[in-house]
Amino acid sequence: MTELETAIADNRAAVDEFIATARGIDARTWTTPRAEGQWSPGQVVEHVAIVYEYSRAVVMGSAGTGLPRLLRPLLRMFVVDRTLKAGRFTRKGKAPSIFQPSATPAPEADLIARLNTAVTGFEAAIRSGHPAGRHTLTHPFFGTMPTIDYVRLQAIHARHHRAQLPGGSSG
Repeated sequence: MTELETAIADNRAAVDEFIATARGIDARTWTTPRAEGQWSPGQVVEHVAIVYEYSRAVVMGSAGTGLPRLLRPLLRMFVVDRTLKAGRFTRKGKAPSIFQPSATPAPEADLIARLNTAVTGFEAAIRSGHPAGRHTLTHPFFGTMPTIDYVRLQAIHARHHRAQLPGGSSG
C-alpha cells in the first residue's frame, strides 16, 4: 500500500469513527448546542460534511479563490504544518463562514449520508489521477501542498470533531 493509500485509509477510519459516534444520538440531543455559542451535534456533522465537499473541490482544482498567494504559505505554516506536527489542532478558532453549518441541522440519517457521499467523492477525486490530486494540490487558503498532508489534515479534523460529539473520545 502506498503512503497516500495509507493516509486515505486512516482518513476513512477517522470518518468511520466519527460516524459511529454520531449514529444513535437522539433527536433532542442532535439539535441541542453543546454549550452557549457552540454547535449542536447535528451542526458538527454538517460542518464536517461541508468540509469534505469543499475538500473534493480543492483536489479537483475547482474550489475557487481564497487568500492572496503571498499569504498562503504563512497560513499553511501556522495552521497545517503545526497541526500535522502535533497530530491535533493546537489552537481554537472559528470556522470560516463557508464552513458554517445551517442553524437547524437536517436529521441524522440525512447528514450521515451526506458525509459519506462527500468523503467518497473526496477519495475518488484523489484516486482519479486528476493532475492536482495525486501528488500536490493548490488550496485557496494554504497554497500548494502535498496531497498526502491534506488527507492527513482531514483525518485530524474528523477526529477533532468526533471529540465534540456525545460519547466521542478526546483527540
